[in-house]
Amino acid sequence: MIVIQPHVACVNVVCFSPDGARVASVSEDGWAKVWDPAELHAGAPVWQVNAEADDEAPDLTPVFGGLSHAQFTPDGRTLLTAGWWRDVRAWDAATGAPLWNVVKPGGWGVGTLVVSHDGTQVAFAGGQLGEAERVYLFDLPAHGAVRSVRGHADACGALAAGPDGFASGGADKHVKFWSWTSGRCYHDLALRGIVRGLEFSPDGTKFAAAGGAVVMVWEMVRPAGTRGRRRPGPLRQFRGHGAQIQSLDFSPDGSTIASAAHDGTVRIWDAASGAERRAFAPKIGPLHHVAFSPDGLTLAFTSEKGHVGLLDVGD
Repeated sequence: MIVIQPHVACVNVVCFSPDGARVASVSEDGWAKVWDPAELHAGAPVWQVNAEADDEAPDLTPVFGGLSHAQFTPDGRTLLTAGWWRDVRAWDAATGAPLWNVVKPGGWGVGTLVVSHDGTQVAFAGGQLGEAERVYLFDLPAHGAVRSVRGHADACGALAAGPDGFASGGADKHVKFWSWTSGRCYHDLALRGIVRGLEFSPDGTKFAAAGGAVVMVWEMVRPAGTRGRRRPGPLRQFRGHGAQIQSLDFSPDGSTIASAAHDGTVRIWDAASGAERRAFAPKIGPLHHVAFSPDGLTLAFTSEKGHVGLLDVGD
């Protein structure tokens, strides 16, 4: 296990490039940093940028600071970041050079984003607790006109892309499933609490959400006798964490799920049975985000105190 503390505030997201050669971390301190995983122990990023240092938004005071989310595009050429100053920014993944930005048309900041599997569309959302929030979309590579769908009756803090569309989770305790092309909500799943994380399995046959200290996993099934979009079916609940789960991720082969929680542990679960395979406690305080590498052999995790870590999970 390798752990460094390159940020001075919560590291909201860590993500790998599609080829696994780079890993990015974004933090409430406003910095985006891109690392060579093999050299993380040295603490020297390949590149870094204070991603919102030049922003001036006189009409908006952010609820939180800095950066909220990040994802590499499927071709690995671009890193997208989202921030509480209400924008999505694109950076050259190799050099860190700024490319373009898309500004949220109104309301509070951007708390989450997701790129479609084919790399042609981006969805983003955020908002403020107690206020309705739309989900916004734009096309790649044009990144021009921003359109929106009705979204949630409260802030939206989680998005996930699947083979049939994408899902959004809100503080209104609903998970909604959307078509990328039409923007139509084709399923609305009511839960008992606020959603903290969402993920589809790579093949789209399972869907996971973090609710409180429980990992919830649904089988995704097609309507009987049709070839329509998959919808959540039978539910299983994985229990073991002692505090709120902030993030989860499926392994690339879909056989396991990793979760990071405020109890300071990363846990790995069998996606089929719910059995806890392994648990790790880095002893760096509450953990915030987790992501598998593309080969499934490494797990990246972050803390609320600015840590980034890599864990060897190869059998």
